[in-house]
Amino acid sequence: MKNLTKKQLQEEIESLTSTLQHLQADFDNYRKRTDNEKQIFVKTACKDVVVELLPVLDNFELALKHTSEKEDFVKGIELVYVQLLEIMNKLGLESIKSLGEKFNPEIHEALMKEECKEKSGIIVEEFQKGYKIHNKIIRPAKVKVAK
Repeated sequence: MKNLTKKQLQEEIESLTSTLQHLQADFDNYRKRTDNEKQIFVKTACKDVVVELLPVLDNFELALKHTSEKEDFVKGIELVYVQLLEIMNKLGLESIKSLGEKFNPEIHEALMKEECKEKSGIIVEEFQKGYKIHNKIIRPAKVKVAK
């Protein structure tokens, strides 16, 4: 390394310090910008989901107007259920198959075990469906398992 004077060393230190401060400021601005973009993305995604669900809300309101006519009411609720399921599937929702399947603690939550004729470890009852979005578990299925 070449011999530098005290003044040259001080200038080099000041130059490097200035560069570091600029880099820190640039990084802080980058972090703030990406945080803001992420918040905007989440809000937009939520808006898109709500827009998809508005027809379901409309149909629930329509079905509730026909509560005095039991058959029409039940038919309306069934149609709304199918419509909601189609929208959720379009958004990537999949139900987890449970009944008759081998218990898997990664996708099932055992609430009970029961002596029965089924092979041990087989799911004999589903209390609540489990779901995943894009192959990521968002809620395990709540089940009863044969022992």
